[in-house]
Amino acid sequence: MSSFLRFLALACCVIATAVNADQGPARGKFLVASEALQGPHFAKSVILLLQYDDSGAVGLIVNRPMDAAPVEALPELEGLDSYRGTLYWGGPVRMFTIRALLRTDSPPENAVQVIDAVHLVPLDEPLPEGASSASNLRLFVGYAGWSPGQLEAELARGSWHILPATEELVFAKDWSRIWQRLVPPTQYRAAIRVGPT
Repeated sequence: MSSFLRFLALACCVIATAVNADQGPARGKFLVASEALQGPHFAKSVILLLQYDDSGAVGLIVNRPMDAAPVEALPELEGLDSYRGTLYWGGPVRMFTIRALLRTDSPPENAVQVIDAVHLVPLDEPLPEGASSASNLRLFVGYAGWSPGQLEAELARGSWHILPATEELVFAKDWSRIWQRLVPPTQYRAAIRVGPT
């Protein structure tokens, strides 16, 4: 094989790997429940992935509000007394924990960037000034988690669609329409299964 053909084959492999990696799960991607996924925990859920690596995956369901007020759940956290936002159900794992997503261009020192200006912030210290606005802060009870290989098996069964996450949807005021906006139309899914005619 000529050196040019070897180079061409290598380039194609690199491009294919990059495309597949871009389409796979990763921090900052949405897992959107397929219509086939039923059950009380994940039906019609949209999950923002916070972590995806060899140890598994962790995410937060962004479209499941709860009835409890955040200040009731976290009375010791400074800055929440003026917060008028909603408390969200992040998932069925460790329901005694709280996680916060903060939208800011000036994140705290120990914040972890998820996408663009959206950061996962610890709640063991006072929130930055202005962070108590519902348009900039989301609080979640519990989280969604997968052990190594578990999410891949669910993806292989067609339980989830993977899409890029956006600030707009993570902090959407109308949480009830997020899933409908993201789930692929039935006709599109049928075309993918059948293929071109």
